[in-house]
Amino acid sequence: MRILKKIFIGICIVFLLFIVAWRVDRTFFHPYIPNFSDEIRSDVTTLKFTVSKDRESCEAVGGVWKKMGPRPMEECNLPTKDTGKECSGSNQCEGVCLADLSSEDLSKGMRGKLFRTEGKCSSFIKVMGCRAYVYAGWAQVVCVD
Repeated sequence: MRILKKIFIGICIVFLLFIVAWRVDRTFFHPYIPNFSDEIRSDVTTLKFTVSKDRESCEAVGGVWKKMGPRPMEECNLPTKDTGKECSGSNQCEGVCLADLSSEDLSKGMRGKLFRTEGKCSSFIKVMGCRAYVYAGWAQVVCVD
């Protein structure tokens, strides 16, 4: 009976050590990073209001009429009123919430790394290129053309 008791206590100790080791690993070496890919892409590519389709009405509301990205046609881009305001997601901005990452972090982000950070609201509604977009306090690099 004593041997069974010692074996049971030994198994319980080993089990507890595994739990402690797992928590240390998850906290310091492999922290949980949420998968926001779909939400961030949707957040980045969805305009919050209608943008003018012709040059005259675009410029009448203070927009910039120009060719954006690789598209062959010109289109309207409107300036935002909350440029530079701190944000933790694009739902807090007229445009999008962008993180200011170093070129090294931007390179890591293009390979899928997420960053826990705050951002600043964009100066225009439409933003092109590879940028770090913030969603729920996490930045992910998304390339928009």
